[in-house]
Amino acid sequence: MEALKIFLDIAALKSISKAAQRSHITQSALSQQLKSWETALGTELLHRSNKGAHLTEAGIIAEKYAAQICKLYDDMVTEIRHLKPCRHSLSIYAIPEVCNYALPCTLYEVKKHFPQCNISLIEGSSAVIEEHILLEDGDIGFICGPSSRPELNSYKVFSDKVMLVTSSSTLYPEEISLSELSRYPLIWPAQLGCVQKAIHGAVNGELNILYSLDSIEAVKLAAVKGHGAAFLPYMSIKKELYGKQLKVIHIRDFQIYNDVYMIKKQNQRCDHETKQLLRYIEKTLIDTLC
Repeated sequence: MEALKIFLDIAALKSISKAAQRSHITQSALSQQLKSWETALGTELLHRSNKGAHLTEAGIIAEKYAAQICKLYDDMVTEIRHLKPCRHSLSIYAIPEVCNYALPCTLYEVKKHFPQCNISLIEGSSAVIEEHILLEDGDIGFICGPSSRPELNSYKVFSDKVMLVTSSSTLYPEEISLSELSRYPLIWPAQLGCVQKAIHGAVNGELNILYSLDSIEAVKLAAVKGHGAAFLPYMSIKKELYGKQLKVIHIRDFQIYNDVYMIKKQNQRCDHETKQLLRYIEKTLIDTLC
């Protein structure tokens, strides 16, 4: 089979050296293999010259049957593989708050319906996720806000309220105005771009930001420890609010929502099983989020 496939490469490329490069073997080894086949058939299959390699009349016949044999062989291998349970892979990229708090329950349901699927969930920033989806390193991505990249399809899948919280042990008021926000020390969530957009231009003067952290978990831990107040997505603090480790500071007439969008590459290349998986996730996502 390898000899037939190499012969078809030579016929297509019209070059023994290029076919050898494609097959990662030396040109001399390929020539010897081809010569052995010609000896077995009792005829030359190629005219060799400085301009390349061209099929003889016998070579044209050999090419026709070699192509049919290779196709039949590939069909045989495919049919045999279909006798076994096939494992498919699904690669998902998501911003931290979605990766850590929203999707695990959805993926649990996916595994129940598609037990042979291998699922990987990778955390990243919105910009990094877009790059991975464009390069087809991932099948789908979840980012903050819509994508501005024309090569990507994006649509809103859900919104999560962002709350200002602090440790239940601190003596912060239950409600403040937006103008009073600068009085209180803040641990800033660097990855929550929606907070920056919502507050930019709405607050007079400088905010009292103690430090900025990339990790949602790190921001939450600092808030639980009483280091300051923090803006955090509701899905990331449900447990701490229920357990009274954190309390909400309401801001009068002001709300922030983290809009989560799912992105896919336009004209994405994927097999039938992957398409089924993606359709299932899109259909059940809202009902299965943690």
